[in-house]
Amino acid sequence: MGVNYICPECRGYLNACDYIIFRAKTEKGEKGLILLHPELGNYTVMHHPEFKFEEGETVEFYCPICGNSLTTKQKENFARIIMLEEEGKEFTILFSRVAGEKSTYKIQGESIEIFGKDATKEIDFKNLTDFT
Repeated sequence: MGVNYICPECRGYLNACDYIIFRAKTEKGEKGLILLHPELGNYTVMHHPEFKFEEGETVEFYCPICGNSLTTKQKENFARIIMLEEEGKEFTILFSRVAGEKSTYKIQGESIEIFGKDATKEIDFKNLTDFT
């Protein structure tokens, strides 16, 4: 079974064919699908060549199943999904919505793991439970 990623709203599965799949919309209104690598800290991104966004541009991520925005209410530059590990452990995953920014957080209660070279500059580590 391995690791699965789900929508925090509808709890539908987001990962298929070795990627996490999202509906997305750029600041300019362009729409498309974005596939992210499921390994935390691996910032491989796939998308249609005509679905373009620039480095530094904020991209809106949506659940491809229910259509809800995945943007966090607490920190608007981040999207939130749920990671389910094989043993049944559940984690909140936050990742930057800013194209090219490498910033990901794996949160469970008061515990946090950070990934990416930009991760330490963005988050208030005192309020982790606000994201769960």
